[in-house]
Amino acid sequence: MFPVYDTVCVMLEKSFSQWSNDDKKDFLNSEKPSPILNVNKTAKVKDKVYIRNFKKSWYSEFAWLCGSYYLNKLFCVPCLIVSVKATVWSKYGFNDFGNVTRALRKHEGSSDHMRCALGFSKLKKNLTTIEDALRENSRLYIKQFNENVQLNRRFMELPIRAVLFLGKQELAFRGHNEETTSINRGNFKELLEAFVSISPVDIQEHYKKIASIFAGNSKTIQNEIIDCIVKCIDEYVENEIKECSFFSIQVDDSTDIAHKSQCSIIIRYVNLEGKLVERFLGFHDVSCSRTSEALFNLVTRCLQNFDYKTKLVGQCFDGASVMSGQLNGLQAKIKEQAPQAVFVHCLAHRMNLVLQQSCNSITKCRIFFATISGLPPFFHHSPKRTNVADSIIGRRIPVSVITRWTSNSKVISFINKEWDSLKQVFTEIINDLTSDQASVRQSDGFLNKFHDFEFVLLVVVFNEIFGMTDILFDTLQKKSFDINLCIKQIKSVQTQLNKKRNEETFKNIFELAASKTSVQTEHRDGRTRVTLSRDQIIERYRVLYFEILDTIPLQITTRFQDMEKLHFTSKFKTYSEKFPTEALSNLKEFYSNTFTDFQRLKNELQLIYSDDQYQNMEPRLLKESLFENRSIFKEAYKLLCLILTIPSTSVSTERSFSCLKRIKSYLRSTMSEDRLTNLAKISIEKELLNELIVSQPFYDDVINKFANLKDRRIALIYKQ
Repeated sequence: MFPVYDTVCVMLEKSFSQWSNDDKKDFLNSEKPSPILNVNKTAKVKDKVYIRNFKKSWYSEFAWLCGSYYLNKLFCVPCLIVSVKATVWSKYGFNDFGNVTRALRKHEGSSDHMRCALGFSKLKKNLTTIEDALRENSRLYIKQFNENVQLNRRFMELPIRAVLFLGKQELAFRGHNEETTSINRGNFKELLEAFVSISPVDIQEHYKKIASIFAGNSKTIQNEIIDCIVKCIDEYVENEIKECSFFSIQVDDSTDIAHKSQCSIIIRYVNLEGKLVERFLGFHDVSCSRTSEALFNLVTRCLQNFDYKTKLVGQCFDGASVMSGQLNGLQAKIKEQAPQAVFVHCLAHRMNLVLQQSCNSITKCRIFFATISGLPPFFHHSPKRTNVADSIIGRRIPVSVITRWTSNSKVISFINKEWDSLKQVFTEIINDLTSDQASVRQSDGFLNKFHDFEFVLLVVVFNEIFGMTDILFDTLQKKSFDINLCIKQIKSVQTQLNKKRNEETFKNIFELAASKTSVQTEHRDGRTRVTLSRDQIIERYRVLYFEILDTIPLQITTRFQDMEKLHFTSKFKTYSEKFPTEALSNLKEFYSNTFTDFQRLKNELQLIYSDDQYQNMEPRLLKESLFENRSIFKEAYKLLCLILTIPSTSVSTERSFSCLKRIKSYLRSTMSEDRLTNLAKISIEKELLNELIVSQPFYDDVINKFANLKDRRIALIYKQ
């Protein structure tokens, strides 16, 4: 048994609202708990020592004051009974007896105490309305709380809008000096201040009140808002993918400014609204391992929530991460899990760029293409260099065109045609006394390359190869739906490349290169220079030549090995005279799990082929035309969605933009921070973001996610 009954301790264990009516009446009619507390507080001011003792007169001076014998703390009776907030005076107890008088007066004048005192007064006047008084006090508190939450949420829209604006425009968030005294505190802080300044007056006043505890412009807040926005995008995309019938993936890579190989994954599908979309799933660092096993694990990890084993119908890869040495193994591993995932060459990629990347495994080729890619920037970065070139070459080809080149095959073709003129350009820049050091240094480097027989030989070799593959690329771009023609052109290029793999062709190319510059007989073997005979030189470059002609056909074979499976993507107008039985059989063989009724599919296609309205339509337009009647043409509509989903059928008229190009462009211009993927996703998916803002409670969703993070200093969730 406790020697003293401590009412305060009882009330803390079981709230007053849960007491029986009799117990409530007994408490309200009895004396308040007024124990003498054990206080031994000493303070030293200058040379004097003061001892603070507990004064029982505090209980009479402040009628609302009570105490706990066992806790040795002071409490407020009205707050203990009425308040729904956990404060010092209602739950934790006050024991700072060095400042007790000031604290008592401060609490007595607070709005929370006044509200609780008013409720307590009503309780004492009418004991039968205790529960109503408590409920009313709680209602008033919740109303006031929710009004504050509403202001907080309205303010939170401002930093969210700032993040969206900067992310969509691909602008930097932070400045070099973000101090208050700085003229430019960074784009985010300046933009947020501008948004606040044009906000309604109540938001401006509210911001002044909360600015000291939550300004909303710190780097942490920025990152958290970015994360919440991206989570909303990811949730929408994930639901969209789960609802679609099938999808394909595109894997590409670029190197960011930190020289890390960033692998990007894009997923492509037709959504329930009949719209062909490409969604960016993110960047992934693949610098540590580019093996087929590592890339396979990465891809399957990204697709594990999307039922990829039955829905994945197409796959395409590009970039150094999936060079020819790993390409075959990677796509084969995916096919083991998803047998319907045909491997295709995405027409967003230039054929010669793909072939160049396949040759990067050959060191001499990698050095060669690094030199080639440096020529357009050499002229682009200096109008003076361009003027020199224009004065010599511009009579035939304006050299300003060089600054717009994106294809190394065009650069190689230009070098091959203007060999002597370019040497003259570099010589004139070197001899010009007004040329800057960078121009002289780079011109000397290019001129040395033009006298290097190995460089000359590779110019001749790749000019021959790219001349053929450029024609193939043009055919694949313009005739992508004529699969028979594409297959014929691919086989033709492979045959031509194989014909060039012989001794006679090599000697002709060798002599052509020798006519442009002299053959060096001295070569480095480590740090030592050795002199080789002509036969030894020929043998050395023969090995290089045959290695190139082994690599490129292998890459073409690997990239187009599944082309035979795509007969069903041919233009429909060719089927009006003769039904494509072979294509239907091909479809049945590879996509038997996708189509449930092939007889119905055949009947629907026959009806479409016989209608003049549909005969000249390409699949994209035909799909849009059949969208309203997709319940009638159920299987045919599914086939059109499949055709558009596979990346090989992508042509310029079917996409207003290239997702891959936007990723690469953004990656080159962004900062090397951890939020790279999230910022890229905001930039790339700006069209989707605009749709979500219009059709969804987007800002509320972002704020709710933000509110559920830890350490929120302002209330953002309404009380019920």
